[in-house]
Amino acid sequence: MLAVLPACGSGTADDDPVIARAFDRSLHWSDLRQIIPIGTAAEDSAAMAQAYIGTWLRQQVELHQAELNLSPEQKSFENELEDYRNSLVLYAYEEELVTQRLDTAISAVDIEAYYQAHSSDFDLPDDILRVRWFKVPEDDKRAVKRMEERFLSGDAERMREVEIALVERGITITDRTALWTALADLRNEVPVEALPAMGPEGRRLVLRHEGAAWFLDILELRARQSPAPIELVRQDIRTILLNQRKLDLIGKMREDLFHEAIANKSVEQY
Repeated sequence: MLAVLPACGSGTADDDPVIARAFDRSLHWSDLRQIIPIGTAAEDSAAMAQAYIGTWLRQQVELHQAELNLSPEQKSFENELEDYRNSLVLYAYEEELVTQRLDTAISAVDIEAYYQAHSSDFDLPDDILRVRWFKVPEDDKRAVKRMEERFLSGDAERMREVEIALVERGITITDRTALWTALADLRNEVPVEALPAMGPEGRRLVLRHEGAAWFLDILELRARQSPAPIELVRQDIRTILLNQRKLDLIGKMREDLFHEAIANKSVEQY
């Protein structure tokens, strides 16, 4: 069982003993300090160390076997390593450039302009609607019928009478008019299969299911494959615009550096 990792050392060889060996390679305590977080509990630290050592030993065995069986040409990765390093260096430089110089302020005007020009890119996968509803048990069919007539009339005063009746019965209204609900999600709460055609004033309907009447007041509907409301895609558009700015910034940097190098005769093509 491994002891708890030492918290610090004096820098001598005794403070960094070998804890595992595989052929001509050694694993030291200092190697474990890099992978075990400071402050880890003793038992967790020992378990993490044991797991790391086991993985390291198995990897070294396979590497040793690979070294024995591969030709020098098969083990030569200089070009690949240089390409990988170059990619990492360029990525780090470009990310630092973006961090320092990218203007991240996206105005509402910018978002609106992009939406108007690309609204077809944001077609809805499902019908969505702004709606509110309530459910009334049909224990008194005559009372429910009167409520239905008032609800479907669209008259504000008669709707207030419906709301009073709901309060008397202890029935609450589920209000989703401040946000958009997908029809597929609505079906999980209301027994609605399809929605009727709607005008600009919305639509009210009453559904009956398993001894209850469901009253739906649909304020607005957006059909599947029509453009999504801008409020639903505002963040997506902001991300798109930022990515465009980022690409433009990096592209301009590359061109400026290249033309400067040509002007300074730092690069030439023969």
